[in-house]
Amino acid sequence: MITSAVFPARYVQGRDALHELPALAAPLGDTALVVLDPGIGEWMRPHIENICQGKLTLQFFDFEGESTEHAMRAASEQLQAGGHHLVIGLGGGKAIDTAKGAAHYAPGTRIIAIPTIAASDAPCSKNAVIYNEDHSVARDLHGRNNPDMVIIDTRIVANAPSRFLSAGIADALATWFEAESAWATRHRNFTGYAPTHTAYVIANACYETLTEYAPLALSHCEAKLVTPALERVVEAATLMSTIGFESGGLGAAHGFHQGIAEWHETHGLLHGEKVAFGILASLFLTDKGSDLIERTYQLCHAVNLPLTLADLGVEDISDSYLMVAVERMMRPGECTFNEPVQYENKDYLDALKAADAYGRAFKTLPTAAQ
Repeated sequence: MITSAVFPARYVQGRDALHELPALAAPLGDTALVVLDPGIGEWMRPHIENICQGKLTLQFFDFEGESTEHAMRAASEQLQAGGHHLVIGLGGGKAIDTAKGAAHYAPGTRIIAIPTIAASDAPCSKNAVIYNEDHSVARDLHGRNNPDMVIIDTRIVANAPSRFLSAGIADALATWFEAESAWATRHRNFTGYAPTHTAYVIANACYETLTEYAPLALSHCEAKLVTPALERVVEAATLMSTIGFESGGLGAAHGFHQGIAEWHETHGLLHGEKVAFGILASLFLTDKGSDLIERTYQLCHAVNLPLTLADLGVEDISDSYLMVAVERMMRPGECTFNEPVQYENKDYLDALKAADAYGRAFKTLPTAAQ
């Protein structure tokens, strides 16, 4: 059996790490096209221009905020027209994914990902999500290479709304449950080969880091503090989680996410918020023990993640409406099928119901009110 793993070429994290950009980028190019998240453009553009002045020439792509194929191809055209060999994705996951897409359509382009939030494990991955104009998911783009560099300034992360870190914790929490399934099945990971033991071990370390430090790190983020706990959780949610899912594998938790994303009520939610409920549903689907289920609900509650369908904004819990999600999950090739057991539609439907019922019951407990 052949196993394989992929990693970003370099990972840099810490307070004021963004100030290192000119020196770090120098080996990759002296000009760059920047895909900047429009939500932070007003303050970030002058900030990054000041940091790079006289050291790295920047041109900005007119990014409207959605990582559509049209945006990726337009950025690619601007890259090539400007003679740039370096693209920088700066902001949230969609800005970074658009930069990855631009590089994919302009082979040979180097990539620097600079997330300003720790909302998912996307920055270190070679994969990108392509959305439709209506904000629904179109497909995944499997890039040629992982980013050449990922730079995370934890001072910026700590000053972002803590909701983003909560979502990143959820996305990373799924990593261990799914890596366990991938290890059991030896299903092909994102390299096209079987998962490595390295990915399995790192996925477990990711889980252990989150269970010990996530609530503390979130409280520090809410207070806009950069602490060792915050640094540990940001690294787990960004670097460790990527290695775990990309070189390990995905499973039911992200399969449920694909289904949940079909409901129009969830289109305004963050990726990790939808994954969080996917984790909870997957616990019932895969017959996890009651102690693990309770601990997972406690952790999700402690970091402000959805525990019920109502928390996702979904009020219609009829079988017909829940089946909209299940049918999306069951499309050929989905990670839904990476579990050791092949389940039927009814199994996924009942897992959604069980997760919702447990969440509603959990919220009535005295500990949930604390």
